[in-house]
Amino acid sequence: MILRELRARGWRNLAALAFRPGPGATVLCGQNGQGKTNILEAAYTALCFRSFRTNSLSDLIAWGVEGATVEAEITVRTLDRTLKIQISQGHKSTLLDGKAVRRDSTALLGVGAVLFGPEDLRLPKAAAAERRRFLDRAVFGAYRPYFREVLIFERVLKSRNVLLRRGSVEATLLASYDEKLAEAGARIVIRRRETVRSLLPRLEATYRRIHSEAAVGMRYTSNPRVQAADSEGEVVVALREGLLANREADERRGFTGFGPQTDDLELELAGHLAREHASQGQLRSLVLALKLAELEYLREVLGEAPVLLLDDVASELDEERRRSLFDAVAALSCQSLITVTERDHLPPLPGCVDYQVSEGALKRF
Repeated sequence: MILRELRARGWRNLAALAFRPGPGATVLCGQNGQGKTNILEAAYTALCFRSFRTNSLSDLIAWGVEGATVEAEITVRTLDRTLKIQISQGHKSTLLDGKAVRRDSTALLGVGAVLFGPEDLRLPKAAAAERRRFLDRAVFGAYRPYFREVLIFERVLKSRNVLLRRGSVEATLLASYDEKLAEAGARIVIRRRETVRSLLPRLEATYRRIHSEAAVGMRYTSNPRVQAADSEGEVVVALREGLLANREADERRGFTGFGPQTDDLELELAGHLAREHASQGQLRSLVLALKLAELEYLREVLGEAPVLLLDDVASELDEERRRSLFDAVAALSCQSLITVTERDHLPPLPGCVDYQVSEGALKRF
């Protein structure tokens, strides 16, 4: 897909924005705090209907204004479409071609973005929740209705935890929540597993291309009871049995400690956990390969590449890895928005469009 124009009003520190990126690479150059990441966030929110930085709508609205609007003119699957998100205090509306649309709608198939920021380079050593978040974004990028499946699971999980915190929970009531949680959780486990299976061969090939012949791997890990279950029905049974077996412990601590909300994505190098044995250079190559594998996977699933958002990644990579990154991006023929503090951090980019970002305003040069 192609982002033809991005417009924003009342968005963080940005001046009224009407931004036309190029069809290939577009570079946003400026010092820290000038608004480069805010532009990428506006683009991501317009395409994915949520921010990658905050869950609080009020954080997105500039000081002193009542609301914010971001619009994206896009071309996806040869069709020109318009996405619009309007945000006020505590409320968000999302529109496709002027009509209300939910972010899990199949009408948005093919619309998406892959984000790569400095925090992603710490993914192997980050908390498990960060790796689950990466995986969930990849699942959602390929299958928009996954958002609704996650929302159902999170609502049931929250309700079960409320019951647990009350104490003296009636067993039959808790059992009904266990059944709903097992069914919703099984769908999440199966989706995540399928995505990991699709990403793995792409990760292996990309890592060999940009770093070395060392074997890399990744595994989606759950409780052994769930790990042993294959089909979705078997996972439902395993989750139900696990919730029952851990019920007494859950009642003592007041929250649910069993299920896909505790799972992990383990990244491996030469048969060992990367976070424990890999060098800093190997870890960066591994994450670089992982993000490129995600981009290639979504391109194949969707039929065209999503927009790639690179937020100040070049300054975190050495010259060899920067070259590998941009060679791979060029080979995938995807549109990319790239933020940098120093323009010379980037290798030559044919057809590149350059903008300067200063105090929330854009200027082409």
